[in-house]
Amino acid sequence: MALSLNAEQKNLLKLFKIEEQYIIPTYQRPYSWEYDQCFQLYTDILNSFKSNEDYFIGNIIIAKSEKTQNSLEIVDGQQRLITLLLLIKVLSLFQPELKILSQLLEKEDWEGSNNIPRIKSNIFEADDNESLQNVLAYTLENLIDTFKKNSDKHKRIIEKKNRNKFEKNILYFYSWISFYKSNNDNLKDFISYLLTQVYLLPIELTGKTQDEANEKALTIFETINNRGLNLEDADIFKAKLYDRAKKINEQEIFIDLWTDFKSGCDNLNLKIDDIFRYYSHIIRGKEAITSGEINLREFFIRENYSPFELKKYKEVLTDLFKIVEILEFLNKEKIIENESATWLQIIDAYTNQYPKYAIVNYLFVNDIKINPSFIDFIKSLVRYIYYQGSTTSVKFEIYNIIKQISFKQEINNYYQDVPFNLFDYLGRLKKGFSLLAFYLLYPKAISSYNVDRIVTLKDKPLLKGDWENANLSEIIENLGNSIILDIPKKSIDINRKKEYYSTSNIHEVKTLFSNGDYTFLEFLERDIKIKETLINFFEGNHE
Repeated sequence: MALSLNAEQKNLLKLFKIEEQYIIPTYQRPYSWEYDQCFQLYTDILNSFKSNEDYFIGNIIIAKSEKTQNSLEIVDGQQRLITLLLLIKVLSLFQPELKILSQLLEKEDWEGSNNIPRIKSNIFEADDNESLQNVLAYTLENLIDTFKKNSDKHKRIIEKKNRNKFEKNILYFYSWISFYKSNNDNLKDFISYLLTQVYLLPIELTGKTQDEANEKALTIFETINNRGLNLEDADIFKAKLYDRAKKINEQEIFIDLWTDFKSGCDNLNLKIDDIFRYYSHIIRGKEAITSGEINLREFFIRENYSPFELKKYKEVLTDLFKIVEILEFLNKEKIIENESATWLQIIDAYTNQYPKYAIVNYLFVNDIKINPSFIDFIKSLVRYIYYQGSTTSVKFEIYNIIKQISFKQEINNYYQDVPFNLFDYLGRLKKGFSLLAFYLLYPKAISSYNVDRIVTLKDKPLLKGDWENANLSEIIENLGNSIILDIPKKSIDINRKKEYYSTSNIHEVKTLFSNGDYTFLEFLERDIKIKETLINFFEGNHE
């Protein structure tokens, strides 16, 4: 995709006095600048004015369609543009004789019979466009009256009285410009400076269609934003679905459904992008794709198997709601004291998300319920990932597992011949192996657990008898020294643990020190028992 790009630094006069209207596209987030951002912008400009230095605000990224010559879509920079327009609006009320200011706020339509707002917001999640146009229509009397109603006797703005951020921020600018004008007689000089010596760099991407121009602009946005893309993939997906709903006049239905979907994501403490990631694996399974993943946006926007191409918007949302339902089900299931909770907790203790993609896919393809087949499936998954270790390379076999699930094929049980030394260097998987061994020995889930070391280096002076010849620095990392607690972990020495562990409801913890001192022989016996239990599980002798 060749990029048709134009970039030329412009002062505010050239930026706003143009023939086109700036459009905030549907996928953008609502206007969000607060006091701090507005005050920082204002004081930076004011300080530069006082020192008579040019001031550069930054880049904005614009997408322009060859078919729509009279509008420019703002891919990045809406917050700055809108805030600058609010400042210009306030200045136009203080200096109404400067007609150039009002010309920056609006443009004439092609017939010259009507004035069109310089910026229009198409965001559907909030009434941004109506709110913006309302404050841009203020007279000076309106502004003064609103300021009086929304401020206290010390002329401090009471934020909760404002209907939206547009109203709040224009009142801040009114307050600051009022203060400046009362202490200076050069407001016109400041306005001249603002329009001619304050600069932005519009980067304009052109395409045959608006979608093509947007895609180019987003590519540039990703490239120059070294902190990562602020605009999430979900914003683009939301706009695509909204456009499909709009074509059949179901915008309001879509907004209600999307709001409920977003609320479900928030309750799970997940981003919408996370749900789309799960969705991508469900689609990959159906399409028998086992190769490496591609960019999430590319997956849903460009590929011919995208649900945006093959399904109605309600069908896509139904799928997304089902994924949310599955994740809610799993969250509840893993804190219930039953067998499924033990295996789900072990999966959660693994070091990446790939096994969970397979589990969600399993429940999406089959019924959302716990049954023996589901338990067997998770056991097989646990065998595979824990034998492979803490590595993202497990994803390639999991891609294959997801495909097998989608086609109702039998999953490998992944029985392994396990050497005893597999458990010597567990690294980040030590917690997971400890939990696996615990639940194999005591198969009753606990809703909340901690993993503790029985013996620590600081216990060395307290250990007696057969501990004298033990290499404590090696022992403390062994599985035999790791124990699952149903009580908070405390940084206390082994003598104090004797009493503290007795408060546990887990029999093994409660009775660990029942014979008095914890001996090195007891540690060795416990270590061997745990490892033999794990070997039996991996070899299929525990079933």
